[in-house]
Amino acid sequence: MGHKIGDIDCFGAAIGMYRIASALNKKAHIVINEVTSSVRPMMERFETGDYPKDLFLTGSEAADIVDNNTALVVVDVNRPSITEAPELLKQIKTIVVLDHHRQSSEIIDNTVLSYVEPYASSACEMVAEVLQYIGDDGIKIKPAEADAMYAGIVIDTNNFMNQAGVRTFEAAAFL
Repeated sequence: MGHKIGDIDCFGAAIGMYRIASALNKKAHIVINEVTSSVRPMMERFETGDYPKDLFLTGSEAADIVDNNTALVVVDVNRPSITEAPELLKQIKTIVVLDHHRQSSEIIDNTVLSYVEPYASSACEMVAEVLQYIGDDGIKIKPAEADAMYAGIVIDTNNFMNQAGVRTFEAAAFL
């Protein structure tokens, strides 16, 4: 899951994490309560075809299927109060955070891994790096997934004009 009023960086990073989980033969969902008009066209690409019907769940739907083996990956946010479904943070014991925003005094404190990198341009850049280096040959992503992640980088960097560095361009080239 990402943050409330999700943007395309949040969405693209969640799609990238979905691809990682799927490649590792794990059942995965993306928690999203309210779909913004900026995300809707991209999201529609994943509501048909090769993707499961339950790819997108609301926070309450996700809460209903949580068990002791559930892991929660939080992308593009590290403050519990602005996550899409804060109640999941209390329900799930295995939580991972990947975010490019600076930490404040309010943090998700029960994480098993907190990868907060303020020098990254976007959450999508961070997930693209993980995708490149996971496993021996990396993970093959589908064109719609690459598009979602690339869009997240483009939007968060204002067309590569802000916060873009070598890592940003390497992530974009990979996608």
